[in-house]
Amino acid sequence: MNHHYSNRLAWPASLGAALLIFLGLLLTPLQGMAAGILQLSHTEVRLEPGVAAAELYAENKGDTPLFLDVEQKLLLNPGRSPERLVPIQQVDQPTLLVTPDRLVLAPGQKYRMTLKTLAIPTSHRVWRVTFRPRQRVLVESGGEHADSAPLIMSVGYGVLIYQLAPAI
Repeated sequence: MNHHYSNRLAWPASLGAALLIFLGLLLTPLQGMAAGILQLSHTEVRLEPGVAAAELYAENKGDTPLFLDVEQKLLLNPGRSPERLVPIQQVDQPTLLVTPDRLVLAPGQKYRMTLKTLAIPTSHRVWRVTFRPRQRVLVESGGEHADSAPLIMSVGYGVLIYQLAPAI
């Protein structure tokens, strides 16, 4: 008996096909494809008491509507890994509110997010705001009985907001 062992991983055919389709979607140029493309005006914003805050804009640079979920979380351990994030709904006394939490942008539309200071913090706070486009891609098999299945991708675009306490 001749046994041949390989160091390669054995992938189930369906998983391998799904991976190839996903990689193909990532590597396909966007020319000719309809897509919403998110652009944020800042990746970091500093909020200091008594200083005018920078404005945060979300813009759709694509050619189709862009549906966004916006999540705001308090970062408890800045600079450490893994991050400890608390959703704003679970923060006892939030000092900042970013709205809206859902947003639809038409092609070419630019929207100014509201950054509302609810209270001046006694110590510095760091907030992570994540914009998640809702993407739905339909994948079809090339067989005689073409089946299709939705492929949902979740890519988040983050903004850090540094809410500073007053200088002593």
